[in-house]
Order: sequence, then C-alpha cells, then structure tokens
Amino acid sequence: MFRKILESKLGPMTNTQFAEVMDLATTDIRVNRVNFGMGTSLSQAVEIAARCFAALGRGKVA
Repeated sequence: MFRKILESKLGPMTNTQFAEVMDLATTDIRVNRVNFGMGTSLSQAVEIAARCFAALGRGKVA
C-alpha cells in the first residue's frame, strides 16, 4: 500500500529504489521523530519518503 501511494506521487520505482527510499525514510523517522517522542502520520511518512527519493537524486518531489 505504501509503495502504491509513493508511486502515485513520484512515479514508478524499481524494487532497489524502493528499498533504498524505505531504508532512508525509516532511519530519518527513527532519528528525527521517534527519539524525540513524536508520532508520524501516514501523510508525514509519505512526505519524508518523497524527500528521501529526491535526495537520492532519482526524482523530483511534486
């Protein structure tokens, strides 16, 4: 489900790209949100993953 949401926003991704984006996003959420006691909604997680995708240099955030 999460991959479909991301692909609808960013376009198609390979399995490798998705795995890299999820690894970066998970690390980002853990370090910057969970450790400070903050929650993360689905829309926030999608936005963080989109930024990670852009940071990998493989796409533009819409």
